[in-house]
Amino acid sequence: MNPAHGPARIALLSHGLDRGGGVPGVARWLLDGLRGAGHPVDLYDLAVSRADETSRRLLAPGSWSRRSLRDSRSAPLPHEHWGGNAVELEIMRYRPRRELTRALRGYDLIQVVAGAPAWAAPALPAGRPVVLQVASTVRWERATPTAAAPGPARALRQGMTALTSRLERRVLRRVAAVLAENRPMFEHVRRHGQPRVRLAPPGIDVDVFTPHPAGWRARGPLLSVCRLNDPRKGLERMIRGYAQLRRLVGADRCPPLVLAGRDRPAQTVLRLIDRFGLTETVLIRSDVPPAALPALYRDASVFLQTSYEEGLGLAVLEAMASGLPVVSTDSAGSRQLVRTGSTGWLVPQHPEADVPGLVADRAAQLLTGRGGEFGAQGRAFCVEHYSTKRTLDRFLETYDEVLTAGAGGPTGSARWHRPRANGGEAT
Repeated sequence: MNPAHGPARIALLSHGLDRGGGVPGVARWLLDGLRGAGHPVDLYDLAVSRADETSRRLLAPGSWSRRSLRDSRSAPLPHEHWGGNAVELEIMRYRPRRELTRALRGYDLIQVVAGAPAWAAPALPAGRPVVLQVASTVRWERATPTAAAPGPARALRQGMTALTSRLERRVLRRVAAVLAENRPMFEHVRRHGQPRVRLAPPGIDVDVFTPHPAGWRARGPLLSVCRLNDPRKGLERMIRGYAQLRRLVGADRCPPLVLAGRDRPAQTVLRLIDRFGLTETVLIRSDVPPAALPALYRDASVFLQTSYEEGLGLAVLEAMASGLPVVSTDSAGSRQLVRTGSTGWLVPQHPEADVPGLVADRAAQLLTGRGGEFGAQGRAFCVEHYSTKRTLDRFLETYDEVLTAGAGGPTGSARWHRPRANGGEAT
């Protein structure tokens, strides 16, 4: 940032830190990066659960007299957790809280890291510049689970999604700037009247996520890292694909599959593992601490992702930095990261019935062919475009421009770039 400003005092506002997944991963990465750049940063976490114990809940009359919605917590890392009012209603989780507004007024800038734009709404009344880093919209995120829901639940989801989508459009126009993780989100933000939008995905520490010292491990396990109980991750079709892979390459030659991440897979996934006789070869690693992830990646052979939707997919970046070739279903995030035929393979989402077989075919090609070459190319791509130094600079440049504009200086509008084909920005 411009040295004339000095180090900005930043509130980093996110949600669901205790749930794991992409949003908390980005928040943790950004927190470390900003502090490393010399900025005082405090981490705030918004309640996402209808049963949040710090909130005033409609169904818990004893909570109505709660004086404060703030709770200092130490896990998964030190932060201030903020409950809400009537959190059983989703739309209320996006409402401002007077106590939170007062706290946010003590900062120079508010950085929101969110899965969808509505989470920035509680920050707007503070009257400080709000920069929103976002990957998706609620409509995109919920397309698959909404379609699978039974009639009454589907109607309720559709109604709540429509209500939240209206709030999202207002938020996008009111924030000082948007940092979009992928091109579809970039274009969506521009269409909804926000000129200050930059394609600025997060990065990773390429000195922490590194290849195995002995090189690519062709006999290492296949690996998938995700929130294991999230139906959007498509683990059922991954299990089906793995069963087909064992038939393709031979059960005695096929490496095991490690499913690592927060929580445990749904019962439907566990029953499928049992049905295919894979209980000894599908290894579940629940609640893996962040410090253990680099070793998991280094020891693996191929990274698999079968998500229905991904805003970016931080785990794919971690895998590529660790020298793993990637097989992923096509999504906004994977399309930006995976160079198909060079660093891995993208599998089309449709026809749905073909996905497991295509995942198996592509994984077999990597295990028996150019997996090491693809992994090395993925590592080089990640270092060039997604290292912390390269990606964090886009955040710092945005803060500098936003704070300069707030002080009455030039807006720097010429520096808000169109995205470039390689995932970076035009210069």
